[in-house]
Amino acid sequence: MSSRLDLLTSELDELHRGRGIHTPGVAARLGPTLRELIFGDNEPDEAESRSLIRAALVSAAEVVPTDLARIFRAGLGVDDTSPLLTDRLERLGAAMDRGLRTMSRRLREANRAVAQVLERRARISDDRNPFATKGWYVDRLESHAVIGEQPTFTGIRDIKFTHGNVRYLCESFSVPHGHGEPAGDELSVVPTEGCDFVEVNRFSRSCWQLTIHLPRAFDALETHRVGLTVTMPSRAFIRPYNVVVAVRRTRSFHASVRFDPDVEVGDIWRYDGVPPPSIDDGVPTAGQLELDAGRAVTGAWPIVRQGLAYGIGWS
Repeated sequence: MSSRLDLLTSELDELHRGRGIHTPGVAARLGPTLRELIFGDNEPDEAESRSLIRAALVSAAEVVPTDLARIFRAGLGVDDTSPLLTDRLERLGAAMDRGLRTMSRRLREANRAVAQVLERRARISDDRNPFATKGWYVDRLESHAVIGEQPTFTGIRDIKFTHGNVRYLCESFSVPHGHGEPAGDELSVVPTEGCDFVEVNRFSRSCWQLTIHLPRAFDALETHRVGLTVTMPSRAFIRPYNVVVAVRRTRSFHASVRFDPDVEVGDIWRYDGVPPPSIDDGVPTAGQLELDAGRAVTGAWPIVRQGLAYGIGWS
């Protein structure tokens, strides 16, 4: 099995061919290991990807010996935009009094040197926190609550994978409990689609860690839908809101709340990106909502900012 250093070197070799950084659709041509290091959990964007790739690789090349850096930049097409790699190497070789065969060999050495820099930087910045695992983001999140004797919350996530070989997802679910309040019974979590099984670990009075095991390993740029239903032991167990606070990239959020006929409801309102502590104050916002004929309300948020709360509250 090739090491990540070998994979990076090989992917840099491939990237230099033809127009190098100026190849149309260069982000799609990028190898999976380079894509992981450069884009992280962001989907490559055609409008900005070229500048991001260039910035990351040129920065790494600044650390290697000067002659290798010059050759690497030529391979990448930074200073010379000729459409053929051999033309770029021959032109620089003439300036350095080196033949094409020597320049090609030195380019492979330069790629190896730059790959070592990229590997070292990635190793230093690695994060083992399960809630911050790299490799995916949420393209669309839905949360549908049914408030009855035993409330249920069904979450549906459209996952976009940014790295390869992703086999599980780690999420959290919380039901805040005030000081001195009983922690209550365990909740029930049932997979509804897109996953083999879910490990549920209660790691505090108010929070559960959900480890979602996927049906197979997913590759970068694939999408997959995952659904879970959480059932509460009783209505007294929950807080009066259906809210998300995104801790990783989430592009959009859709929520609904439906109340059983015997549930009394006062005001209902939206939370449109507020500090999470304000949710437990239970103060209605200006975004008032009205029940429809089915005793339900819905809300949609096309933009979700990490660390802020979005959703529906009621009294």
